Amino acid sequence: MMTASGPDRPPPGLVPTPMRVLWVGPASESWLALSRAVRSLGGESLHLTSLDALGPEMARVRPALVLVHWRLLVDSRSGPGMQRARTGDVPVALVAEVDTPAEVLEAAEAEAVEDCLLAPLRVSELRARLVALTSGRVPARFVERFSPRVVLLAGASGARAWGGLGALLEACGHHLLYSASVEGAAARLSRGGLVPHLVLVSGEGPLAALRLLSTLRAQPLLEGVPALTVAVGPGTRTSALAALLPRIHALLGRDLGSLRVDERVPFCCPVEFGESASRDTEWTSGFSSALSPGGLIIRTLVPARPGTAVRLRILLPTTREQLETHGVVAWTNPFAPRAGLSFPYGMGMRFLGMGPPRLMHLRQLCQPVASL
Repeated sequence: MMTASGPDRPPPGLVPTPMRVLWVGPASESWLALSRAVRSLGGESLHLTSLDALGPEMARVRPALVLVHWRLLVDSRSGPGMQRARTGDVPVALVAEVDTPAEVLEAAEAEAVEDCLLAPLRVSELRARLVALTSGRVPARFVERFSPRVVLLAGASGARAWGGLGALLEACGHHLLYSASVEGAAARLSRGGLVPHLVLVSGEGPLAALRLLSTLRAQPLLEGVPALTVAVGPGTRTSALAALLPRIHALLGRDLGSLRVDERVPFCCPVEFGESASRDTEWTSGFSSALSPGGLIIRTLVPARPGTAVRLRILLPTTREQLETHGVVAWTNPFAPRAGLSFPYGMGMRFLGMGPPRLMHLRQLCQPVASL
């Protein structure tokens, strides 16, 4: 007995899983725009109305991106927040409005939100992010002086043990790998095929640091990599870290004078940027996290390429003003698998033609980080 031929069906385990995007917020025009963008890429959009349901849904859905409406972050004051443990390694973007309070963006920055999109959502912006998240391609290596550096912090595990030094290095765009031992770090580096540009060694006292240095020199993978012993830890003063940073940058061969840590202040507000050379500028949104006399740090999953001249629109929720200026991209960290490394997605901007009066106006608007 013969059966009619038909199209072959792949085994259930080989059926590709569609890209999924989680929207956490009210059903609105932004939700409809998101659905259209995801559908155009062959994906699936899912809707939640509460942050409380995010944790269980993450494990079930395994989305490529989570978008959270800013009002839900305000409402989470009396309940659990949007912590990194609840989202794993999935990028989280805040959907904000022009007049979203700065305190909301400060809370989002504290809870590891990595991008900001302005409502009403632009389909082109959504599509750019989804393509970056699902293409699986590692971005092409940039010109060396703009490339992020890989820094191994050995001898103390975790960012807190380094007294804020790790946070400052991340803000400058560096990729960090924390390890309590040099041997453990070398094993992780060999698995990932990475060679650090610099090793920072910290120990409980000078003798401990010297022992770590001798262990370091015995690792073939780390042979020839410059190393620096540092005496930092919980309670280290910011002034001491700021004095240490220029020496680290000199060893890394980077000039980041326009983003000086000792003069940087927290500065959270929506920002839009677009290439200056384009006649019809296509704006991309993000949010700033820090301001210095010479530049701005912008968090976004789709930064411009290093060396690009851009126009900036800085949206000031405190006064509801819009400040336009020009800048050039000093460093960039586009989306790529972190593979155990710690670094922020986004870019460092160097201002072009920002006069003292306008910069003073910006600095006056910078308030201490407030918690909701």
